[in-house]
Amino acid sequence: MRLLPLILPFFVLGCEPAPKTVPTFEPPAVVLPASVKELAPDEAERFLAEHAEAQLIDARTEAERKEHGHILRAEFFDYLHGQPTFDRLQNTADKSKPRLVYCALGGRAKLLAVEMTRMGFTDVQVLQGGFNAWVAAGKAVAR
Repeated sequence: MRLLPLILPFFVLGCEPAPKTVPTFEPPAVVLPASVKELAPDEAERFLAEHAEAQLIDARTEAERKEHGHILRAEFFDYLHGQPTFDRLQNTADKSKPRLVYCALGGRAKLLAVEMTRMGFTDVQVLQGGFNAWVAAGKAVAR
């Protein structure tokens, strides 16, 4: 027991601090139906300008929207709290209307787009890279 105080400093001094890493997150891999297109931010902006009747769907949480803002005209369908979102979408009358879906990175939007096509939606687009790509491209954000 007397040796422990003498040996312990050698173990501590010999250790290097853990490297500081920034976690990276990738959205889950999702295979989109052939009818669903991914649009880069410039393409999405053009799509929204050319389709004034298009529904813009934000699949992020309320906390994400409050902290980071949203794309103007977006309707909020919180994908993480699934069932209310799916119920609202299922009860949509016109499933042929153009829609653009986005989330933070694109993963939830892709998953939601897959579900929407299963529900009978026929014109669904996904914002490639999500809201983060929209912001990085310098596109307008509402707060």
